[in-house]
Amino acid sequence: MTPKRLNPIAGAALRFVFYILCLGTMVLLVTWEAKRHTGDILFNENSILESLQATLLFLTAASAYLAGHLNDSDSPLASLLVGVASIAAIREFDFALDRYVFDGAWQAMALIVAAFTFIHAWHHRTALKEAVLSFIGRPSFGVMAAGGITVLVFSRLLGRQVLWQAVMHEGYMRSVKNAVEESCELLGYSLIFFGTLEFLYEAILARKNARHTAPNKAPQAPKKDKASPYLRKNSGLHF
Repeated sequence: MTPKRLNPIAGAALRFVFYILCLGTMVLLVTWEAKRHTGDILFNENSILESLQATLLFLTAASAYLAGHLNDSDSPLASLLVGVASIAAIREFDFALDRYVFDGAWQAMALIVAAFTFIHAWHHRTALKEAVLSFIGRPSFGVMAAGGITVLVFSRLLGRQVLWQAVMHEGYMRSVKNAVEESCELLGYSLIFFGTLEFLYEAILARKNARHTAPNKAPQAPKKDKASPYLRKNSGLHF
């Protein structure tokens, strides 16, 4: 096998190991917290689990921003991802914002970010449509979509109180329900983050390919005797 075939495999393996280590570390941290605290204090607004969720959302927004900076064609979609991740992060801090800023602070901040995100998306709607059409055919889309479904659907349905009351009957413990629901939500945010890292990796590859192909295309000027005036005028255009 040639080195060109080995490099992508090695890169995929390294990313795979990194994702395993991330998930394993988060589970160990949640387990450590569960051993230290008991009762209703487990998995509350100040828990490690909630902090991990907020951290993943912050890293997701940062990765998406960097991907948009590296690849101009992905910039409109990256801005949308940054906005959505920021709104979700604000939602995770709702308790602190309502307590230490003012009641309803997180709703106000989320609406402001949503408004700016919508305005930016509408202003670049044509480029955003092209970026989305390109994105849905990439591996990163599948990972990110799986994370979104886990957060918005699976964790919500699995965390219903009626389900866990039926499972535990008289021994119902709210901390158990919270542990399952919040852990599923953490898994969903992890998948979204991993998908964003793959999105960033794709942007890095696109930037490298653009650098390698640009010098090769430069000497290939159209022949003067056969090129039309339009081609001569736009010979510098490239995609």
